[in-house]
Formats: sequence, C-alpha cells, structure tokens
Amino acid sequence: MSDPHYLREAEKYESPIPSREHILSFIQKKPKSKRQLFELLSIEDIQKRAFERRLRAMVRDKQLSCNKSGVYRPFSNRGLISGTVIANPKGFGFVSLDKGGKDLRLSSQQMKLAFHGDKVKVRLLNRKLDAEIVQVTQTVKTLVGRLHIDQEESYVVVDDKRIKHQIDIVELLEGCIDNQVVVVEVLTSPTLEKNATGKVSSIIGNYMDEGVEVDSAIHRHQIPATFGDKALDETSKLPTKVLAKDKKKRTDITNLKLVTIDGEDSRDFDDAVYAVPSNNGWKLIVAIADVSHYVEEGSGLDAESLERGNSVYFPHRVVPMLPEAISNGLCSLNPKIERLCMTCEMSIDSLGELLDYKFYPAVMLSHARLTYTQVNEMLESKKNPLRKKYSNVVANIDFLYGLYKTLRISRQKRGVMDFDRIESQILFDRKGKIENIVARKRNDAHKLIEECMLMANQATAKFLQKNNEDFLYRNHPKPTSEKVEVTRQFLSAVGLSLEGGIEPESKDFAKVLRNAKGRDDENIIKTVVLRTMKQATYTPINDGHFGLAFEDYTHFTSPIRRYPDLLVHRAIKRVLKGKPRPPSKKMIELGAHLSMTERRADDASRDVEQWLKCEYMREKVGENFHGIISGVAGFGLFVELSEVFVEGMISIRDLKDDYFIFDDVHHQLKGQNSGKIYRLGDMIKVKVASVNLDDRKIDFIPSVSSQKNPRKKRNL
Repeated sequence: MSDPHYLREAEKYESPIPSREHILSFIQKKPKSKRQLFELLSIEDIQKRAFERRLRAMVRDKQLSCNKSGVYRPFSNRGLISGTVIANPKGFGFVSLDKGGKDLRLSSQQMKLAFHGDKVKVRLLNRKLDAEIVQVTQTVKTLVGRLHIDQEESYVVVDDKRIKHQIDIVELLEGCIDNQVVVVEVLTSPTLEKNATGKVSSIIGNYMDEGVEVDSAIHRHQIPATFGDKALDETSKLPTKVLAKDKKKRTDITNLKLVTIDGEDSRDFDDAVYAVPSNNGWKLIVAIADVSHYVEEGSGLDAESLERGNSVYFPHRVVPMLPEAISNGLCSLNPKIERLCMTCEMSIDSLGELLDYKFYPAVMLSHARLTYTQVNEMLESKKNPLRKKYSNVVANIDFLYGLYKTLRISRQKRGVMDFDRIESQILFDRKGKIENIVARKRNDAHKLIEECMLMANQATAKFLQKNNEDFLYRNHPKPTSEKVEVTRQFLSAVGLSLEGGIEPESKDFAKVLRNAKGRDDENIIKTVVLRTMKQATYTPINDGHFGLAFEDYTHFTSPIRRYPDLLVHRAIKRVLKGKPRPPSKKMIELGAHLSMTERRADDASRDVEQWLKCEYMREKVGENFHGIISGVAGFGLFVELSEVFVEGMISIRDLKDDYFIFDDVHHQLKGQNSGKIYRLGDMIKVKVASVNLDDRKIDFIPSVSSQKNPRKKRNL
C-alpha cells in the first residue's frame, strides 16, 4: 500500500520516510513492533534513524504509545487508571492506584517520564500488572538538590535518590554558586529525549554547612515548616495564661502532687502523672494538656496542624505541629503554673488490670519538672540528695514506681514483646559538630512513664468505643504468615524456636525475646523479630494492637505533638457533653493522612540521622572497628559497629578469599571452597573503606582475621 502523503514527505527529505498517517494505518487494527514496521513499510537502512525519531515524536505527541517491549499501538485515553508514582532507587517504580488495589509496575524506561510523587494516568499493559504512563496530571512542584554550574550549563542533581533525573536550570537566583543545595521549582516534566527543566526558587545553603541537611530533608520530604498568617494571627489572640473564665466547669486538681517526667532537652510537656495506693490496688491520674480548648476544630490553626499531622524531631531541631507559643507556652505543663488539662483517672488492681476509669476536664499545676535521669537516681538510692530537693513530690515518685512494678506484672502476663533495643544518640559539641555517637540509655523512669501512658491510652479507647464515638484507633495488625515463616526459619538456625503455629500471638514472640536476653546477638534477634511486624497505623476500625497485646488502643497522651490525640480529646469532650458523633467516612481519610505524615516524619528524621552519621564517619576512613552482622543479602553484608552505633555494608566483591553463596533460609553467606560462613548476628572486625555522603552509604571491608567464632559465646 503506497503512502498517500509521499509527495509531502518528499519535499522535506531526500530519502522520504512514511508519513504519520501512513504509520497509523498499519497499526490501527493490530499493534506492531519497530522491527515489524521496518519490514511492512520497507524501511531501508539509510531511513531507519529518521524513522525511529518519527516514532518517538509520535509517542511524544500522543499519537502512539509504546510499552517496555517496544510494541506500538494507537494512543487512547480509554481505560486509563489514575495513581501516584512510587519510585525505587534502583530505577524502576510503581503506581499506587487512587482506587486502591495492587500497585502497577513501571519499567525504568517509563520512570524517565515522571518523578517520584507525580500524579499520573497509566494504561495497564498485561496481566503481570506492567503499566505505561500516558499522562502526568500533576507533577511535584519543588525538588531539592545540589546545584552544578559550569560555562555551558546549569543543572541540579536531585537529593532524593529515588529520582534519577537531572534538572536543567533555566533561571538562577542572584547569589547562586556552584555546589550549593537549592530548592528547584519544576517547570516542565522530563521526556524520553529531554531532561526536566526548572528554576532555582531558594538557596538552602552551601553543601556541608551546619543545618543544611535538616533544611534539605524538610524540603525533600515536603514537611510544612512555616505557619501561615491566619494560624499565626489566631495564635497571637490566645491568652498567655489560664483565664478565670476558662476554669469554669472544671475540676480543680491543683492540690494533687502531679509531676512531669521528660528528657533533659524537652521543652513541651504534655503529660503529668500522680499515683496513690487504694484498697484493692492503685489509683492513677494522668493529666494531659488540653490543646483542644485552644485549637478549635475548623480554624486556620487546626487546618495547619492537620496538614503537619505531628511534630518532626531532628537532632538539634524540632518542626512543631503547633506554634511554640502554644506547644512550649500556653499548653505546656510547665512547673508551678496553672494549666488546663483533660484528666484520665483510673483504678488498677494489684495485678495491674484496669478496673475502672473516668475522664473530666480539669485545672492542674505541675509540682515539679523532673527528668528521667533525676527520677532514676531517686529510685536507685533512698539517700540521693535529689530526694531532699524534691521532698514535696518524692512520695508520688515512690508510689508511681510501685505502680510501675505492678503494671510490669500485667505486661508479662499479657505477653508484651520487649523491644528495648539499643538506639543511637548523636552528641554535638558547642560548635554544632558531631562529638560522638553513643547508646541512648533507657532506664526505669522511661518505662514508668511509658506504662502510665499505655494504661491511659487503653482506657481512652475503651471509653470512646463504649460510646460509639468518631475517633482513630492506633492499630497494630498481626504479621503475615509469610514473614512469620521466614523469621521462624532464622530463629531455628540460631537455636531458638517460635511457638504458636501459623498465627503466633504476641506472647510467643515475647518468649523468643526473653530467651534471647543476654546473648551476643540479642539486638540482632530483636531486629529480626521487629522486621516481622507490620507497621502500626491510624484507623477508625478496631483491629487491636498486636505488639502491646491490647484489644483496644488509641493515642490520647500527646496532643501537643500528634494530631490523632487532638481528635481523641475532642471526641472525649463530645461524650462528656452528651453530644457523641457516630463513626464517619471522613475519619477513614484522616487516618490515612495521619499515618502518612507519621511515616513522612520518621523517614525525614532517619534521613538526617544517616547523613550525620556519614559525616562523622568520613574522618574514620581507614580505622578498624568491631561490629555485628546486622543483615545478609546476595550482594553483601550489613554490619552495625559496636563502638559508635553506625551501620555500613561489606560488598560481596570485597569478600575476596572465596566465592560466597547466599543462603536466605539461614541468613548467611557461605564460602563455596572454604566453607567459611558469615551469618546474621556474627561478630566481625571491619575497616572503614569509604563514605559517600550523597548516597548516605558507608562501605566496610573485612579486617584480617576478622571473624570470631560466635558459636562459642552463644547460649544455645
């Protein structure tokens, strides 16, 4: 069949190629590959390059679509599915569908057309759930990266390693210089032929400047960091102290010796506690800052608090959910100052079981601002001078400790998993430079407060559930049977067993953790068990809390820094006023959003912490450290250093003394010839080979005669 537009094409090219119309006529009924089109249209070698360019242009102009197998078909908007792009650092990606269901897969070629986080319309290509991007309906507005300026061009390499695109800069700000970290406003999306374009909208700072890594993470994870005019205006109109009119219809509990117990560097105090023995056990009072009295539902301040979802904690800095005038001032339970609170009063028996509870709005006064360290010292020694300094509240401290020991009995009876893992803490000098990375110490004072908060959260869930209120549970689902089986195989390989069949209970995992106590690989076993667990979420549907072994659980105790707690306080007040609100569909949406903001905050905090650890380790290149193998994969070993609580990787190519085979069942690499084994939990000596700040990666190599025989030290 001859091309009806041949003469038009002959005017443009010495060696005319088939017109767009002619190409479309060949694939109208049945899709064709490029090779099939070459044959059908008799494309000569001299024409092939121009013909390929025409095919790409037709895809660009949405006349054709092309899947990852190179098959062309007429472009169509029919049957398109909307979703959000989720990129993988390895180059491929997925589409999380707006309507729910399984994610669709995007090839690395398709990922050239979109950024992580873009809203797209895609076409499903096959039953394997492969998809192609048809349209980017909403691209990310800003990205963060490192600016590169040379004589010919300016471009930004994006900081988020899930985004492989380079952004060509068409407009610089005054003061832009090479190697700065900048925020880029995206102007055009990438195509198969061209990079995305953008303009520099703000300069975060010079690479390696103090604080730049935090500002970068805030922008990268799209965390709202400044309050709008409306929210600030509403805040400015709030009083600076509790007014007489606000005390009306509230119980006065200022005479109770309530205390706050927090970290040394805490500035917002949202919970105070008081305990006293009763005839059949204990009475516990948990007083929580009444944020809901000042942050009205539907206000500008409320809208911004919801958008943030929670406060975000970085080393040296906090991005608060509420303006500091509220979080550190009006609502903070500072010592010797009257504050409004929502009170949960509980009766607990001698075995730590919750017998009864009631809620009421109150006026309180914190009689002491104590730290975990101070309380722990007071508990360890009856002669500690702090007992004399805080003599007015020492009886409450002792009662709280007695209650804690009772609650610990209930905890063990329920079979709660003890994930008291060693966590790292970054210490800074006066100039803001990292001085050391040490273990974060957790003592009985931490656990005391934790148990009091758990009881209050449980009581709150029961109270609101009984009244059929509209609120969010804090759910922790059971682990999947697949993950349980993988964990069971690992535990068997290290001499431990997981009971409970295909659906073990929390108490079965708790038994494993008790049996691992005191072993060299205890922290690794805790890590493996923790990875078995699903992520906790906020939802109005009650599925219980697997990790805590609670049938009913919510978050009530931190409304200054968590929006779900603020929702719960409003629900309690509705019940107390006799105006309960039945469960709503809107709460499902709120739960999904607040689960997302929690993950966003965790990711940003982890991101900065890893960057800081890499910065610290740059000066340790060439030094030797002892560590424990914290992960095993086909491509190498992850090692957690024992001295400085930093994790890095040994590539399998650096295990040069043998050819190692990955055994995923036993979590080990085994030498094919020597039989030498590198196993999860084994102790190993490594040398710091290199540090890559951009990728947040630390590379180790084994030290000579590094591996010890861990079997001699394990309590099997």
